[in-house]
Amino acid sequence: MHLKTVFIRFYKSFNDDFLRKHNNKVKRKPWELIDNVFYPYIEVSIESKITTIVGANESGKSHLLSAIEKAISGKDIERSDFCRYSPFFTVKQNELKYPDFGTEWELSKPEQDSLREIIPEIYRNPNLDRLFIFRNNVDTLTIYLSEQGEYIPYPIKEKQVIELYKLLPRTFRIESSIALPSSVPIKKLVQLGQENYLGGRKFELLDREQRNKIVDELDVFSDNPELITKVRVLWGENREEIDYEAVKAIKSIMLALDEVSFSDPEKERREKQFYLAYKLICKIAKVDINSLLDLSKAIKNGMQGYANAIIKDINHRLAINLNFPNYWVQDRNFCLKVMARDYDLVFTITDRTGTEYSFDERSQGLQYFLSYFIEYRSHEPDPMKTEILLMDEPDAYLSSQAQQDLLRVFDLFANPEPGSHLTRPIQVVYVTHSPFLIDKNHSERIRVLQKGNEDEGTRVVKDFAIHRYEPLRSSIGPDIGETVFIGNCNLMVEGIGDQILLAGAATYLRANGVSNLETLDLNQITIVDSGGASQIPYMVYLACGRHADEIAAIVLLDSDQSGNDAKKHLLGKGGQHRRPLLKEKFILQLADLKEELCLDDKVTAQLEIEDIIPLQICIQATKLYLQEFLQLEETELIFLTEELISSKIAGQTILNVIEQTLKDFPDKELQISKSGFARNVIRVVNEWSQKQNSLTESEINALRVFEQNFKILFKKLNIMQRSAQQKLTRERLSQKIERLKKDFIARHPVSARREHGVILFDEIEGILESNIENESIKEIEAVKNAIQNLRRDYKLDIDMNKMIDDYTGFQVGLETIKYAGLLVSQQETADEAQAEKLAISEEVLGEVETDKLIVDGQAQLVNEQVPTVSEVKTAEVSGNSGNSNKRRKPNPH
Repeated sequence: MHLKTVFIRFYKSFNDDFLRKHNNKVKRKPWELIDNVFYPYIEVSIESKITTIVGANESGKSHLLSAIEKAISGKDIERSDFCRYSPFFTVKQNELKYPDFGTEWELSKPEQDSLREIIPEIYRNPNLDRLFIFRNNVDTLTIYLSEQGEYIPYPIKEKQVIELYKLLPRTFRIESSIALPSSVPIKKLVQLGQENYLGGRKFELLDREQRNKIVDELDVFSDNPELITKVRVLWGENREEIDYEAVKAIKSIMLALDEVSFSDPEKERREKQFYLAYKLICKIAKVDINSLLDLSKAIKNGMQGYANAIIKDINHRLAINLNFPNYWVQDRNFCLKVMARDYDLVFTITDRTGTEYSFDERSQGLQYFLSYFIEYRSHEPDPMKTEILLMDEPDAYLSSQAQQDLLRVFDLFANPEPGSHLTRPIQVVYVTHSPFLIDKNHSERIRVLQKGNEDEGTRVVKDFAIHRYEPLRSSIGPDIGETVFIGNCNLMVEGIGDQILLAGAATYLRANGVSNLETLDLNQITIVDSGGASQIPYMVYLACGRHADEIAAIVLLDSDQSGNDAKKHLLGKGGQHRRPLLKEKFILQLADLKEELCLDDKVTAQLEIEDIIPLQICIQATKLYLQEFLQLEETELIFLTEELISSKIAGQTILNVIEQTLKDFPDKELQISKSGFARNVIRVVNEWSQKQNSLTESEINALRVFEQNFKILFKKLNIMQRSAQQKLTRERLSQKIERLKKDFIARHPVSARREHGVILFDEIEGILESNIENESIKEIEAVKNAIQNLRRDYKLDIDMNKMIDDYTGFQVGLETIKYAGLLVSQQETADEAQAEKLAISEEVLGEVETDKLIVDGQAQLVNEQVPTVSEVKTAEVSGNSGNSNKRRKPNPH
């Protein structure tokens, strides 16, 4: 069974549907009447896969999740839940009320057969694919079925209710406030895995914080041995000699053992955290409980080797079964491990730097995302029922990228992968305030809740995506423009019309089952309206021209003069270190695809994005825009024909011809905007796609050409996107050198032969040769020069079987190799500076001279602060002095 709609009335912020209530055109349904008075439910449609609930604070988002639970289970429905601004709220005797709930379900054939067995009265009804269940006064259930356009009620008896509950889906939650603990008592894992386990001492079941309290109190006795005698008196006959400090210490120990120091909510939270750790260790890693008992015993008996072997295998099983780095894209080298400490398993993390951290030392975002992922990997599906996952504001602790990763986890619930532990899809309903947790590929999933004034209560904004963005903007906070430069990759386009066309076409193609390579993933690429072709170079500069660590950016340009000028500026020296802002492979002009696209023969070579849209669709989109925006009648636009536009199109763009044609009728005062045109193009293709059986042959052909052209465009943009992102994810040259250096020092911590140094430098030079395409030539040459200087200074190529003199100085020299490329990339050459002086005005020249003084000063400061190889050499080899980047002076000795 799939939940299609939830109906809510008089529940907390949900009163009744005040808009529907005052609409005289509405046909009333039987469940909406109370004593023949119209009180319509608030209806929230639920997607079969994933539904995203957004809304401002206090709009009723969390109430909606609890309403789904109560509507299905009938549990925990209280009088205190009743809407307090409902006309039925009262304290009068015998008139106390409970909220009303309803659900609409979509049933499979087997489920329909099961329902007929439960309720024989509906056996003859053929329309069981849609089922309505309404719950009034907590336990009064009524089924409604559609029969010949009317809804017929079927009251349900008590015995039938029990059987019906067995058929209804199970709801469950992933609690967004529960994170994996930093450690867990080993015996606690055993207790959770074995019912009625009695083998652990209470001290072993406590967490580290509680045990530390007990140890601290025991230190009181260690520091004051005389208290031991006084404690003995405590249980003797002479009660007058009881010592206050002794009693206080004993009470603290007893409180820690009894966990009295924790509040009930805190105890519950800790138990949930420990159970999450149990899921990770025993359900995901599949560690046997008996091996944990063996580990505890080995630690207790000092069998460190055996304990280490158990820990090693636990970590091996975690790495194999968790597969977390595949879903945590921020660090593909992430590794979660455990280590044994006293009575606990302690969680540690190793990141891309190879550094190991305790769990508490990492961000909360990582801890919580890992917890959500553990819940997914450990979930055991109900073998008899479908399920609905509910989650309330999981974005609270997550970064923007982590929220995008969480969207993937939701998709794994809703669309299980082949061979997954999930045997059937799970409906997902989640609440969010964040724009990053909204799947931009599926706007149909969004439900916006809005709270009205006074007694209006919560309502569903049903037209936000069609008519206005304001409810959505108010719900999630930022404007669309404020999310620029936060995507994994940024596609810079000339204007908002391009943005609407690309996003709309991508969504349209995805909905029609097109391959991911032939559409755009709007969660992974941000389409940026640059405000015109002339603004694109500066927007790219803002995105990546000012920083060494660029972000991924690609550009789509028209093939007109302004597009050509923009491309010229992008390939000029406006970027970092006076390089091009972008490489040519990251810039696409539409004319580059002219041979592949299906275009009108008469259209200009100076292609704009509107020119890849078939003329028939363009004409229809223009008419819809004029009818919608200028309120024109269709009969007033009969002059706008395909033949008329086609006759004028030679050497021009389609949109320019349409604009000029509208101006030819000055009495009508017609005009069209690019954004309005783009929006209606998407409207046309969606409408035509839904009624293909009634389309003409030319309309069907136009729709196919539209799809084919945008698939070609998106395929090319996807190639560019992957290349741009690969460029950023590649290991930097300094990182590769650092990796080789670390490995070298690990193998030769105290000393090394000269031949070992030669091998190291040969490996580094091999990396340089393989990175010629990806790194600056100047940086590669700087590294090569640093290597040659060290080879010479330490005579590595002479008597290679000898040990390297001044090995400490040699290690410092390796650091200079690592940063040689980075240092040279931060300095301008004299030739570049001179060329710039000749190219700019006298006014700007003064500013450049000032900047050059600063740069020269910084370079001098760097030379003064960075020690040369000779400065760190010992007295034994002081004759080999000289900067490793300069030719060494002869040794006077």
